[in-house]
Amino acid sequence: MKSKLQLLKDIAEFLNTETHRQSMIDGALKMLIDHSNFNTGWIFFINEDGKHELSAHYQLPPTLQNENHTYLRNDKCWCVNKFNKGELSNATNIVACSRLEKAAREIPDENNGITHHATVPLISGDETFGLLNVASPYTKEFQKDELDLLESVAFQLGSTLKRLDLTTREKENMIIKERQRLARELHDSVNQMLFSIGITSHAGKSLKDSAQSGLAFERIENTSKYAMKEMKALIWQLKPIGLENGMIEAVKHYARILELDIEITMNGFYNIEDDMEIELYRIIQEGLNNIRKHSGTKNGEVLIEISEEELLLVISDKGNGFNPAETNGMSHGLTNMHERVHKMNGKLEIQSEINLGTTLMTRLKLGGN
Repeated sequence: MKSKLQLLKDIAEFLNTETHRQSMIDGALKMLIDHSNFNTGWIFFINEDGKHELSAHYQLPPTLQNENHTYLRNDKCWCVNKFNKGELSNATNIVACSRLEKAAREIPDENNGITHHATVPLISGDETFGLLNVASPYTKEFQKDELDLLESVAFQLGSTLKRLDLTTREKENMIIKERQRLARELHDSVNQMLFSIGITSHAGKSLKDSAQSGLAFERIENTSKYAMKEMKALIWQLKPIGLENGMIEAVKHYARILELDIEITMNGFYNIEDDMEIELYRIIQEGLNNIRKHSGTKNGEVLIEISEEELLLVISDKGNGFNPAETNGMSHGLTNMHERVHKMNGKLEIQSEINLGTTLMTRLKLGGN
């Protein structure tokens, strides 16, 4: 059995690296039971309506596993009622548990000596999540140091659950902002082109001269083709289709949609997490969009260099350039890039001069450094 301090340290390190709610509670519960005097445990999540859900369990006796954990899933009990009333704030010994008593009564001799348990609420600040319960064979009452350990682990779990919830909300906010940006793009580009098609086609109806009529329809055709390409580019920004074939192929495909001639170079062993890869691809998309809309050239370069400590992304062109202190006309794209890079704790550097082109350099730390 590990010392209390070492166990808390190990659980804290594990929780700090977890980003998935279910694997987090499963792993933390297992670590607690495997390296303490506790023999079994289970976690209830309790919603705003006071309804509990069995969210995790480990080494339950046969009675509590019976019929898909029916004794834990159904009915109310003392600890859930106290939690819902806001009367449970510390780790507490449960003198008589209606769930354990009912299970032992209906299925005798299969409880592995589990007759009592301790419970502690999962709380972080003003937010409450549920209950952590633990038990040991033939143990009716846990000692203070054991209850202290339980409270410490519950505090860690509550803090991590809050962190994961905040991360989820942040992602939802990013999705909303992305939709708002795409709505602006649709209004500013495709909507105007469709409006232009409508005006031209209306005017074309009154043209009797065949040459003028032909020019009008040619303009309608060209504008509609451009609008289709713009729509295709926006759809690709909604979902990074093509990443399953690798970053290089995805960037090449997106460049073809934008009718850009992009030279792509990748140095180093490409092995980054999925979330970072998607964000990296979004940053490249923004960079290519800026080349297409503002540089006055169809040529550009994308360089990705990866070492053990750092990922360097360079997007450059030899186009019009601009004054970085005056980003009017490029503010949306650059703002999106800055936000994405900042979210990954990276740095974005902009180098540009009038008529000499633009270089966007993104640096991201790798390997937990």
